[in-house]
This record gives sequence, C-alpha cells and structure tokens, in this order.
Amino acid sequence: MAYEGGYTGEKAGYTGPGIPDVTRVSDPRQPDTNNYLSSNYFKLEITRLPLVTYHCQSANLPSLTLTHVEQGNPTGTAVKWVGGRYVWEDFTVSFVVDEDMKNWIEVFEWMEDIAVMTDVRNTMNYNISPGSKKGHNAGQMNDYFSNAQLIITNSSYKPKLTVSITDMFPTALSGIQFNSTNTDNEPVIATATFAYTYYTINRLTNNA
Repeated sequence: MAYEGGYTGEKAGYTGPGIPDVTRVSDPRQPDTNNYLSSNYFKLEITRLPLVTYHCQSANLPSLTLTHVEQGNPTGTAVKWVGGRYVWEDFTVSFVVDEDMKNWIEVFEWMEDIAVMTDVRNTMNYNISPGSKKGHNAGQMNDYFSNAQLIITNSSYKPKLTVSITDMFPTALSGIQFNSTNTDNEPVIATATFAYTYYTINRLTNNA
C-alpha cells in the first residue's frame, strides 16, 4: 500500500509519510552560483540627497530583529512565542565631502527643516511668506521623509536585488575634523545616520 503523497511506483525513489523524495531532484544542495557577494557590489539612490548619493563610499544593509513574547507558566522556564515587534537597525551612509561641502549641507538643511533647531520659522511646517528666508509654504508630512534604494549587484555589476527603504529621515550627521598639520590632501569622510519605517527586498529575476 502506497503512502498518500509518497512513493507510487511510477518514479524511482521512496518517500515515507511527510518525507520529501529528494531522489527526484538532480542535486538539491547545488547552488545557482558559486560567486560570492563582495562589499563593493552596490549602488545607492537617495532622491533627496543627489550629491550624497554621487559621493557615497559605503552604506549598510540594516539588520533586522524580531523580539519574542514570553508566556507565563507555573514552571521556572518561560514559553517563548512569536508576536513581538520588529526592530530595524539604523541606515548609515558614508560619503566624501565635496570642496564646497554641498553634500554635507544637504543633510544639515534636511535636519534643520524637519525640527526646530533655533527658530520655528526655519522649519518646513511653518507658513513662511514669499520673499522671506525659506520662501515656501508649510510642508506636508511627505516632505519630512524620503525613500531610498540600495541596489545590490552581482559580480558583473548587474542589479540583482533592490532594497527599498521607506519613510527615511536623518537623525545624525558626523562632524568634520580639520587639521593644519596634515601634509597629504586626504579626503574628508562624513557619515549620516537615518531612521526609517521599514525596508523591503525585491529580487530582479530578469538580470543574468
């Protein structure tokens, strides 16, 4: 008697109850590619920060943590269940600061716009009349945030994955240390840190 969903005698291989028939797979352990992922296989796109994007040196794919919920019981060992909250690591971008510091100021002014730094009139949620310092009307909620895409490529630098980061905004901008004793003209590297709501990963199947 054949097990339901198991070996029927039509094809080679034996499958017991709930056991997949691995003999019908050519090689289940053979990966699609033997190439490894290198840390320079990426591109970054941030619409709101074009100069930061152009001078980007590094960016991280943030880690993801799912916390657990503990169920109380009479014993000394708590039962752990799925059902906690997702914790997304901050998104961090390092970039070379250009001579005019325009890309550094891009981030600075974004931070100045979305919160009250020294004067509420400098924020985007303050209705400023034309001809004043900013010259724009009160910002909408969408103006506070920006989306970003971290594009991961293969060894031929063709896009394979896109990481779409939703509702991102800056929370930290590194300072710049000037030093008159330096004899070499070393580029200045700055780092911007962003909070966001979540990210999604899309596999690009059309690229070889």
